Amino acid sequence: MISWSKGVIILTHNKAVTSKGNKMVTYFLREEIIWLNYYVDGKRIRKSTKLKNTSENIKVVERQIIPQLAIKIASGDIYKKKPKTFRYYGNIFLESKEDNKTYFLKCGYWKRVIEYFGDRNIDEITRLHVKQYLTSLDMKSKSKNSYKSCVKEIFELAVDDGVLENNPALNITLKADIKHPIEYYTREEVYKILSVADGIIRPYLLIAFNTGMRAGEILGLQIGDFKDDGFIHIKRTRTKGIIGNGKTGNAIRKVPYSKEIFDAVKSIKSNNIFLFDYIDDSSLLRSQWLHVTEKAGVRRLRLYATRHTFATIMLKEKIVSLNELAGLLGHSTAKVTLQHYASVINADLNSLASNFSLFGGHNTVTVKNEESFKSL
Repeated sequence: MISWSKGVIILTHNKAVTSKGNKMVTYFLREEIIWLNYYVDGKRIRKSTKLKNTSENIKVVERQIIPQLAIKIASGDIYKKKPKTFRYYGNIFLESKEDNKTYFLKCGYWKRVIEYFGDRNIDEITRLHVKQYLTSLDMKSKSKNSYKSCVKEIFELAVDDGVLENNPALNITLKADIKHPIEYYTREEVYKILSVADGIIRPYLLIAFNTGMRAGEILGLQIGDFKDDGFIHIKRTRTKGIIGNGKTGNAIRKVPYSKEIFDAVKSIKSNNIFLFDYIDDSSLLRSQWLHVTEKAGVRRLRLYATRHTFATIMLKEKIVSLNELAGLLGHSTAKVTLQHYASVINADLNSLASNFSLFGGHNTVTVKNEESFKSL
């Protein structure tokens, strides 16, 4: 059948539209999705309709989408989509993330990305520009991934808006980070640290060294999380005042605690629902941690080394298997645990008692009599 619409010939019998200037609009299938194929100023363009291959959708493409597109090509309306700035789509991106549980933690670097590209038209920013930006960031590639993801999502909004045909931030590979050995404390060093720790950092370190919990998980603890079954039921995190559900889906878990840990926890005087009161981020423990390591006469590693210490000793001393350790640490898979602690893996399966304490009995140990526990 042949019909006319504003000088455009619609040839529905062969699934094609012909407009003035001998431009063609056809459709084809790709993975059961209907795609359009047309020419503008001699340039071939392929665009997905995002419609599945059904008889009803075919009719929509033939009778509505193709004729409307042909008219736009013939009238010149196809050119009237003006490119907008990176900032424009960046603000849409920020609005879409407002309900994200980590919004206030991530919005800082999201805004830095937006400020960098600013008011440049988004169609003028190339793949090379994106790579140059990521290269300029003075941080590990693992950290750059957050920035790359932000850029990619903002470009994708422009693709959805019809301003860009392709996303220039797709498939950009960052240089792999140099892997440094895991830093951890020996048993002797842990006993030295715990023998001099006092104040609010003492119960924190008791929990950290004996459970391997992340800082945000410890600071998110409430007294009710210490259950009568002898396990701490980890339900939340607290970082920079923001309450979260954990880093991974496996973060909601339980780990054993000893009477010594519970006694230290009960000694904390706090009017807050959280055990560690106003301390809602590990950075607030930095000065106390520095004081403890200096007083104990041990290396000053990051506070996060408590987690590495727990994991390493548990594996080295064959207290748990790799799979069991992954569960205790809240890793998504044992593969993640293996990537971190491959050098110390040689563990046998062992079951944990609910009253388990990796560094028990240290309250009577002092720096002076460290020889007494070297045989432990």
